[in-house]
Amino acid sequence: MRCELCGEEIRGVPYLGLVDRAELILCERCVKRASKVYGPLGQRRQVEPKREPKRVPARVRRTQVTEEVIEGFAEVVREARERAGLTRDALAAMVGVKVSVIRRIEEGSLVPPVDLAKKLERILKVKLVEVVEEERVGKAGVGADWEQTLGDVVVFREEDEG
Repeated sequence: MRCELCGEEIRGVPYLGLVDRAELILCERCVKRASKVYGPLGQRRQVEPKREPKRVPARVRRTQVTEEVIEGFAEVVREARERAGLTRDALAAMVGVKVSVIRRIEEGSLVPPVDLAKKLERILKVKLVEVVEEERVGKAGVGADWEQTLGDVVVFREEDEG
């Protein structure tokens, strides 16, 4: 079982606590951040086995494949539209958006969503979407298919004592 705040595997007793109006399963280290603790999960405390020396978990690389609109899309769209002899009105009608959307895309003030970029690719016969592989490094072993937790994106502020 993993702590829903820091993402670490819970060793010992998991607790159910309230953190900023969200009920989370917490480890002993993160339970101090809870505004209210409902108590340990599972009323019986298990006898912990004799601990072996702590091993550092191996790192695992994962790649996440996403599609993104290329840099310089505005210039590509404008040049392709002009080359095809289309007005902004005609292109907007073909794609199914307002003329102002096409104008903002050509100005570069609006990055088109991937689905709109694919429609523009098909109509203008240009390349606007590229596949991007992003590598993530995580811990191997039990629970290696971890997801991002609140502790991955939040910076905790230590309260001043006294």
